[in-house]
Amino acid sequence: MKLPLLLRISVLSGLLLGGCGYKTLPVAPSAMIPRPVTDLSYELTDSGAVLRWTFPDRTVSGEKIAEIDSFQLYRAEVPVDDYCETCPVPFAAPITVAGGSLPDKGSRQGSWEDAPMRAGYIYLFQLRSRSGWLSESEDSNLISFRWEKPSARPKQAAVPVAAADRTPPQVPGNVTAARTASSVKVFWDAGEDKDLAGHKVYRRVGEAAPELIGEAKVPYNLFEDKNPPPKGVPVFYAVSSFDQSSPPNESQKSAEASLR
Repeated sequence: MKLPLLLRISVLSGLLLGGCGYKTLPVAPSAMIPRPVTDLSYELTDSGAVLRWTFPDRTVSGEKIAEIDSFQLYRAEVPVDDYCETCPVPFAAPITVAGGSLPDKGSRQGSWEDAPMRAGYIYLFQLRSRSGWLSESEDSNLISFRWEKPSARPKQAAVPVAAADRTPPQVPGNVTAARTASSVKVFWDAGEDKDLAGHKVYRRVGEAAPELIGEAKVPYNLFEDKNPPPKGVPVFYAVSSFDQSSPPNESQKSAEASLR
């Protein structure tokens, strides 16, 4: 008696699956999986960066590897203003980089050039190596950097880079000016910014533009103008805050305090 076609297909599929011992893709043994790359680094160029690394020559179980089939390079490009150090890295689809045979002695270096890059972006890279279709390593070390403009800077350490601080401290409040016998003393209330470094004092005489006349480092909130205009001349004082960044971020000027 002949079985119906659908039943015959079902029986045949069951025999095949039962015979191979699994129903999902096979997992490569540790003797085939390369050790992860640990020295991924970069060197900035006039238009981007060159990545470099050492081919792994052993599997995770210590077996010698004769050839790396390919590398999977993961790349992310994030605007500085959107960068989040604790968020998952938004890697794009991986780029396949060719591998090759390993020498009997010594090591082999891999490289890949990424250019051009866009100013004001943070770039992040990670790498995986393959010795076969199913034999993919764990992630390499993560590298990141901010690219601004062509530079001849030396090779950077392969460590994550935090986005630059662009937030100025609070504007000083309650600026007051008081004339003494030979000077003018300027007082103000400082903000509560943790990275506050000091304050800049500006003076405007009559209708002229404000002029920077000095600074006061924390914790001081007093400045003495020892060469003020003579009495009767309208003079105005304003104060700004600056932080510990390099270069420092400076706040807007405060409301002016006036004297005659």
